[in-house]
Amino acid sequence: MKIYDFDEKFYDYVRTWMAMHPNMTEKQVEDSYNEIMLNWLNAPAKWLDGERPGEYFLRYSEPKDLMKLLEEYDKRDIGLPEPLYSRVVSVGEPCVPALTRIAANEERPESLRATALAILRDIGSDASRPLYVDLACTGPEGDEVGDMAADILSDGDGAEIEQLLERYETSPEYGQMRILEICSNFPGDDRIFNYLLDKLRNRPEQRALYASFLGKLGDARAVEPLKSFLTLTDISYLDYIELRNAVEELGGDPGEERTFYGDPDYEAMRNM
Repeated sequence: MKIYDFDEKFYDYVRTWMAMHPNMTEKQVEDSYNEIMLNWLNAPAKWLDGERPGEYFLRYSEPKDLMKLLEEYDKRDIGLPEPLYSRVVSVGEPCVPALTRIAANEERPESLRATALAILRDIGSDASRPLYVDLACTGPEGDEVGDMAADILSDGDGAEIEQLLERYETSPEYGQMRILEICSNFPGDDRIFNYLLDKLRNRPEQRALYASFLGKLGDARAVEPLKSFLTLTDISYLDYIELRNAVEELGGDPGEERTFYGDPDYEAMRNM
């Protein structure tokens, strides 16, 4: 199982292509990128003994072989070839158990886990949904895999909202933040509204964040609580702006805008 650096070979191809088109502008080259990539993928390559880069990984159909390739590319810190990524996605469901084990295993490199999670997302298997919930609820701050799982759930259909809310009380602080970030995309459950108000009142260092979630949730009951924070003396200018934006997003009137002389962010924006 030989490992090739597809990215390096593609960049070599691009450099040669550009040398053959010396009069093209940078914009023209950018506009031609997809065409260049397609030509490269479909052209027989000497470094592959005449095989086409886009077809090279079609020889692999067993999940264990495909997982070994993913692991080897990550281990060597070589960019994962797009044709390999696409091949795993096309094989699909048979790869889901192995990808799930990789993504769930905290002892694996985060980069490899993130790759596995991205492939699971693109396969679209329902079997992956409990994994997304678990990663979003438990992953600590700075955990790329947990953030990815939250993004996947935020872009979904909201089917996991009940599971997320059931785990809210027992999740760590950052897990609770992710849960509310996801749930704010899916209004309709009073628990979401109440949890967000609680965070707004009791996490002053994150007022802007939870104000933005309330604005996105779209529940007009949040207007008056949000407005009550606009007059606080310990509020920063950026928090104030986020609170105002949320009030306006919910159809409320935040009143005349305050001044924040001495606040570095306010002074920087005022002098622009």
